[in-house]
Amino acid sequence: MEKIISTVKLMAKTGLFFANCDGNFDKREHDFIDHFLSGIQSVGDIDDELKNDVLDTLNHRYTLDGIVEETCQLVDGFNDDERKAILVTISQFVLKVLSKDKRIESLERANYEEWKKRLDVE
Repeated sequence: MEKIISTVKLMAKTGLFFANCDGNFDKREHDFIDHFLSGIQSVGDIDDELKNDVLDTLNHRYTLDGIVEETCQLVDGFNDDERKAILVTISQFVLKVLSKDKRIESLERANYEEWKKRLDVE
């Protein structure tokens, strides 16, 4: 359960970083992250307290270095297939967040490509 919670928090933080890296955190990007958290809550993986804790991550600024470091810590200890599955899931989530405002800015794209490079995500 702890890994699930850590993954959800990391996905919210990662989505927030990429949504903000162009200097414009569009309401549609925020709403997508909020709906993601609500969806997870509805299947019972997190309760209100944990959802609020994760939502609190939306009030902070993150750096690419911090996101990469936290991602490395999260996937440490998983085998290669599990690691790849987690990273692909996070990558797909990031792309959905970035596309919510109907455009992916050059700074968002550059940060996303750097994130993929550092984590060896295809």
